Amino acid sequence: MRIIYGINPVTEALAAGRGGISEIFISVKRRDKSLDAIVRAASSGKIKVTGAGARRLCELAGTEGHQGVVAVFKGEYPYCGIEDIVDNWRASGKSAFILILDCIQDPQNFGSLVRAAHCAGADGVIIPKDRAAQVTPAVVKASAGATEHTLIARVTNLRDAIKRLKDEGVWIAGIEASFDKTIYNTELDGDIALIIGSEGSGMRRLIRQECDYRVSIPMKGRINSMNAAQAGAVALFEVRRQKDARTQKEAGGG
Repeated sequence: MRIIYGINPVTEALAAGRGGISEIFISVKRRDKSLDAIVRAASSGKIKVTGAGARRLCELAGTEGHQGVVAVFKGEYPYCGIEDIVDNWRASGKSAFILILDCIQDPQNFGSLVRAAHCAGADGVIIPKDRAAQVTPAVVKASAGATEHTLIARVTNLRDAIKRLKDEGVWIAGIEASFDKTIYNTELDGDIALIIGSEGSGMRRLIRQECDYRVSIPMKGRINSMNAAQAGAVALFEVRRQKDARTQKEAGGG
């Protein structure tokens, strides 16, 4: 049984329209505009809504941070295949923009990275099946529901997935603090997939070898590192900036 909890995650799951929600449990004590909107959306979608006390909500969510709402799904999270992400990119008519996470293990970082990828307009996110965080209720909460709108491919062999993207003409850019060239003096406005490595050791050696670009984010303060989610967000929006600048330049004929 898959569950998600929290106002934003449940709201976004309903808005995404992927289906699969079998029942929504709502606090019998706490009511506000956000919860009322969830009840209306669920009712219009013919989803069962059940009132529940604080103890029941905590049991379902596994945490007290449920914000008065828990959604129960019929199946598991709908991971897609890498071909779905490629198709999504092709259908957009724009240059590729994909995020690859190499063994990110912290649920908060994973959720934040999915949120940043969605907000930056990425075509999808690719993660390995093993040795990495998967889409859990905590990840959905950390993503503010972005997991419900984002294509997330879970692959057995991440290196093979990268090679598949290369076959499609996608350039691979790995982000690590130790690299000399910075993201700001590297052209990343074409078909690009960004790789963010694990919190402790960064990218694995064989994954690093697949990178066409090896770039860093320059640091100016006394603390010379950011966590994976922060670095990923900076990198994603720098790519977004470059892509938008190129689009504007081409539209203006410059």
